[in-house]
Amino acid sequence: MIPNYEQVDSALALLNSPYSAEDSHGMLCAMLIVNNSLQCARWLDEICTQGNATKAEKTAEHETLCALYDHTKQELNDSLLNFALLMPEEDSSLSSRVESLKRWCDGFLFGLALAGVKDLSNVPEDSMEILQDITTISQADDDEEEDEMNEVAYMDIVEYVRMGVLLINEEMHPMNRHQTIQ
Repeated sequence: MIPNYEQVDSALALLNSPYSAEDSHGMLCAMLIVNNSLQCARWLDEICTQGNATKAEKTAEHETLCALYDHTKQELNDSLLNFALLMPEEDSSLSSRVESLKRWCDGFLFGLALAGVKDLSNVPEDSMEILQDITTISQADDDEEEDEMNEVAYMDIVEYVRMGVLLINEEMHPMNRHQTIQ
């Protein structure tokens, strides 16, 4: 089972996590990019810091979150580029989706710090540019009107972040591909 946004957000709420689904997913992506051998338990330790849930509740919610972990790890390393940001459904208002994108970007940047990235001077130039853009997006103003032009711009930015994360991952962990010339 691949958990959706609502399931992840609900699991985090039941665990009294201070993070939203998008924060947590951004953190997870960054932590996996820095350390592809990251264990789910390490990520859970970061996002589930204030738990008052019963052991049974924790087990069910941890299963949901670990399913997200497994799916995200697989997507980040998928040669078909099927990776997607965990965001609310498109029927949510544009302003709430923009706010979610900002939180995802914040989570991604925070995840880099949690994974021990302190010095960005060794980051490849393309990745550095994307990280600067992600920082800008996380601080963007979200007072835009809900019209078709802004909707298209939002979708373009989400796609840019998605592909940027994949590029950063590739530059950090080049895929071992067997290329054949035909």
